[in-house]
This record gives sequence, structure tokens and C-alpha cells, in this order.
Amino acid sequence: MGALGAALVEMTANLTLGRPRLADVQEQAKSIQQRAAELRKNLERLGDADAEAFDHVGAAYKLPRGDDAQKAERAKAVQAALKLAADVPLETARVAAQVIALAEEAAPILNPAVISDVLVGALLAQSAISGAALNVEINLAAMTDAESKRHYSDELARAREGIGAAVERILASGRSRFGR
Repeated sequence: MGALGAALVEMTANLTLGRPRLADVQEQAKSIQQRAAELRKNLERLGDADAEAFDHVGAAYKLPRGDDAQKAERAKAVQAALKLAADVPLETARVAAQVIALAEEAAPILNPAVISDVLVGALLAQSAISGAALNVEINLAAMTDAESKRHYSDELARAREGIGAAVERILASGRSRFGR
């Protein structure tokens, strides 16, 4: 979802570049296009990393637990895998928040004929944050270390801070340009 959101911001920037009536925003559009492309690539990479992290969790849960030593080793492996499985969506939420910040920069200046794509991009990035948060939360539920749980909860709250208000500003800014 986040990569699609970034791709829509990137596309809108591309559809702004080279337009004579938008000559005054060409440098900004190029910058937005480049940053959106980087965010998209990063989010694509994180999608792959999330699948790998899930595989690690599954493998840890499959470890033998026939005796106390195996049980202890399995528990340790599960906890380490859960942290990895929380790290990836936490980073996804942080990067998707950057997509929203970029969409907020883009909404008032990019090509108004296709500005709704920036708005949809922001909504997709917001959905990516919500989905990533759920993935962090489910891993937190299985963690046994209170300090780790607190750390991930705090970091997730920081990643989500102000997102709803930013999306509302983006929607208002973009909608104000409809029909121009």
C-alpha cells in the first residue's frame, strides 16, 4: 500500500514535469519525483523484508521443544524473530509517514489535473501505516520482554503521530485545486 501511495505521488510529479503552465514548480516537482521514487523503492524492499521476517517467525515456532534446553532455545529464537517481525513493519510505518509528508508538500503545487492521485497516494500511505501498526501490535502481543514491548509501542506511537491530521490537510489542499 505504501509503495503504491509513493508511486502515485511520483506519477503526479512526472505528469507535472515539462508542462509549460507549471513552469514555476518544475524544480519542486523534480525533487518530489525523485524522493517519491526512493520512498517507493524502500517500501517495496520492506515488503519483501516483511515476508522474510514472517518466515523467520514460522521457522522459530517449528523448532523442537522436546526437553528444557530445546524449549529454552526455541523461546529465545521466537523472541528474536518477533523483534525482527516488529522491526520491519515499524520501519514501514516510518517510511509511509514520509510518503504522507511528501504528499503534503505535493498537494498544493503539482499538476491540478491529476492532483487526486496525490490524495489517493496519501490515503494509501495512511492505510500502509495502519496495516504496519497491526503487524507490529500482533508481534508485541507475543513478546515476553516488557522493555521491548514498551520500546516498540512508543516507536509506533511516534510513527503514527499526526498522520490523521496531515492526511486531512492533504485532502483539503488537493480538493481546493479540483477544476483548476
